[in-house]
Amino acid sequence: MTSDASLVPGSDSNQDTGFSKEQRRADRLMTEGIEDLVQPLFKVNQGLGWLRLFALLVPSLACLWMYWQEPRLLLALPWLVASTLLYAFVMISTHDISHSTLLDLGDIEQAVGCALSWPIGWPYRTYRNLHQLHHRMNGMDLRDPERREPSEEEEARAGALRRLHFQHPFWISVLVFGGLQLIVSMFWFGWKLRDSHSRLVAGMVNDLIGILVVQTCMFAWAISQGEVIKLILMLVVVERLVGGLMQVRGMIEHHRLWHANTTYELTQLYTSRNIAAGPLVNVLMGGLPHHSLHHAYPSIPYDRLPEATAIAEKTLLSHGKPPLPKVDNYIEGLALLM
Repeated sequence: MTSDASLVPGSDSNQDTGFSKEQRRADRLMTEGIEDLVQPLFKVNQGLGWLRLFALLVPSLACLWMYWQEPRLLLALPWLVASTLLYAFVMISTHDISHSTLLDLGDIEQAVGCALSWPIGWPYRTYRNLHQLHHRMNGMDLRDPERREPSEEEEARAGALRRLHFQHPFWISVLVFGGLQLIVSMFWFGWKLRDSHSRLVAGMVNDLIGILVVQTCMFAWAISQGEVIKLILMLVVVERLVGGLMQVRGMIEHHRLWHANTTYELTQLYTSRNIAAGPLVNVLMGGLPHHSLHHAYPSIPYDRLPEATAIAEKTLLSHGKPPLPKVDNYIEGLALLM
C-alpha cells in the first residue's frame, strides 16, 4: 500500500517506495523505449470502430423492439434480457469513446457517448472526467475515484464484515448494489474531486439535465402507451445486468493490485490485470483484457492492444521484470472476487 502522498507521473516523488535513483532511471529509460515501440499503434481505425458499435447496437435495438412488441410479459422478458446483454457490450464501447479511441471524432464522438448513456441513467460526461483522474491516480493517489483497494489504514479501521467485503467484493458490490452503486459513486466522486478536474462540475450538470430530459421523455411515452411497467422493468434489468457486468469487469482488472512502482508507466502496468482472451472477447470487451497496456498507454485503440501487450512483455522480460498480472479467463478472474 502507498501512503496518502500523491505520486506525480514522470516525477521522482516516489522515493519513499525504497527504489534507488539508478533503478528509477533505468526503468524510465525502459518505459520510454516501450512507448517508442508502441507509438505507431496509436492510430484509430474509424471504420472498425463504427463496425463494432453498430454490430452490437443494431441487434440490441432489434431485440428491444421485439420486447416492446410482445404484449405478454413473460414472453417479452427473454427479448429484454438479450437486448440488455448486447447493450452491456455497447456500454463498454463508451469506455473507448471516453478515450477517443473508438471513432476519433472529437465532440461528435463524445455526443455519441452521451446518447448511448443517458437513456439508461449513466452520467457519461462525469464518468469520462473521473476516468481521466483514475488513469492519473491509479496505484499512486488514494483519491482515485475508481479505487477498490483499501489502504492499510482503512483496512485496519474496518470491522470484520467490511474486511470480508474487501476480500470478497462480489457478493455486495455486484449482487446487491450493482449499477446503482456505480451511478451514485460517479456523482459522489464528481463532487468530492470537483477541484481536481476543471470540467467535473459542468459535466455533472450536463449529465443531470441530459438524464432528466431523456428519462422524462421515455416515461411520457410509456405513460401515453400504457407501458410504464414495461419501462420500469427494462430499467431494472439494465441496472442489474449492465451494472453487474461493469462492476465485475472493473474489479477483476484491479483487485488486490494497488502499489506504486518506479515510474508512472510501470505502476500502471503492474496495478492492472490482464485476462487471456481470444479475438472475439477482446472485441466485445473493447481491448480491456489487455488492461495493463491500456492503463499505461490509453491512446492505443482496442484492436492494437494485443500487439502492444506482446511488445511490452518482450521488453519487460528482456530487462528481467516479472510477468504482468494475468488470469487465464474471466471465470478465473471472477473467482478472485468471491
